[in-house]
Parts: sequence; C-alpha cells; structure tokens
Amino acid sequence: MSDLLLLAGVALCLLSVVLAIVQLLQTQPPRAAALAFIAGIFLLFVGAWTSPEPFGPSSIPAALQSVTGGTPAP
Repeated sequence: MSDLLLLAGVALCLLSVVLAIVQLLQTQPPRAAALAFIAGIFLLFVGAWTSPEPFGPSSIPAALQSVTGGTPAP
C-alpha cells in the first residue's frame, strides 16, 4: 500500500508542474497545480509514514519495481 501512495504522490507532483505551465500559458492563476502539488506531497508523507522500512530517494524506484513486478536493474 505504501508503494502505491509513494508513486501516486510522485505522479501528482509531476502533474502539478505540467498543470502550472498550462495554466500560466493561459494567463490563469495556477490553483489546480498548487492543489495537485499539495496532494502529492501529502501522499508522499503518508506513503513514507506507512512504510515499514526507512524512506529515502532509492525508495521511489524500488516502489515502482514492486508495483510493476519488474526485475531490479543491475
């Protein structure tokens, strides 16, 4: 469960960058981008809190491999 939360948080944070660019190009305030970013950060914190092992930068690729069932890269 924590792996899904971590990946959802990363996805929302990346989506917020795209949303911010689109909304700024349309001369609108980037409110949706800010909400997506806050939700992404919240999901990252919840995913890290529910994870039994320590959270670090290498946790994101490990979570992606765990969710997709891929083999670890050498």
